[in-house]
Amino acid sequence: MIRSNRGFKDRIAGHSGMRVVVVMPARNEEKLISKSINSVPKSVDWIIVINDGSTDRTEKMAVETLKERGEVISTKGLGVGGAIQTGCEWALQKFGTDCVVVIMAGDGQMDSQDLPNLIEPVLEKRADHVKGNRWSHPDGPKGMPWIRRVGTWWLSRLTSLASGVRIRDSQCGYTATSGDMIANWDWAKTWQGYGYPNWWLMEAGRRGFRIEEKPVKSIYANEKSGIHLVTFFPSVSWMLWIGIWKRGAEWYIIGKGTKWPLKFAACSLWFGGWFSLLYSLKLPAVGLVAPVAFVVLAMLDRKESKRRRGDIIP
Repeated sequence: MIRSNRGFKDRIAGHSGMRVVVVMPARNEEKLISKSINSVPKSVDWIIVINDGSTDRTEKMAVETLKERGEVISTKGLGVGGAIQTGCEWALQKFGTDCVVVIMAGDGQMDSQDLPNLIEPVLEKRADHVKGNRWSHPDGPKGMPWIRRVGTWWLSRLTSLASGVRIRDSQCGYTATSGDMIANWDWAKTWQGYGYPNWWLMEAGRRGFRIEEKPVKSIYANEKSGIHLVTFFPSVSWMLWIGIWKRGAEWYIIGKGTKWPLKFAACSLWFGGWFSLLYSLKLPAVGLVAPVAFVVLAMLDRKESKRRRGDIIP
């Protein structure tokens, strides 16, 4: 049962001309796609279902359920990241930059009652990209398998380092993004598969977009995930590890927009920390320098990231 949309209407009041668009990627979700579509508040302007290579009745069910509320776009197995890219680009083409694009999966794992809180920072121009955070919800990550909890913790740590922004729930795909950010996004270089939330956060942080997290409810039932954990965690971890070095090189070695004292300090702490770890194989006590160096570097990096996003005055 869908609860009142009054809260949603109150949030968008005063933001005339701003459209709210839901992009819903789906692959073989014939049992859940209708429920997912019907859960979307009626005040949402448009729903774009991306039927990404389904071999069941997902497309038929989506068309019948949507009616005048949206449209179905069929793609041929692009992956969830590619499906979302298709939906975002279509929303931009249809509504321009005066829109907020919300990503809601077609498997029913995202509570539509969280949507008003999710879009609020974008509507108020406080954030460019808002992430759902299941850990900060009163119920916590209820029902999440323990292996996913461990994996989410690990990938959230790596994503925080790669993006320069503290992220607690990197794997939640429930997001809201401004039309301006979508218009300025580099779609030629993107991640097509399940690691797309990490890629988005990593690139958004590197480029100085404003990121915020909002509590969302964790919903787990009998859905079967398409993620193969044995290959997923290593591949995404490697992508983020490369991202850490890439952003570090851009900000602190090449030094785009970074002052010389900070560049010198960051390079000294980073390479000094790794040198101390290597030298600790010969003299273990030297290894104690590494955690101190990395903690201090993380503090400096977080401050620099906030400066680039305009959160503090340099």
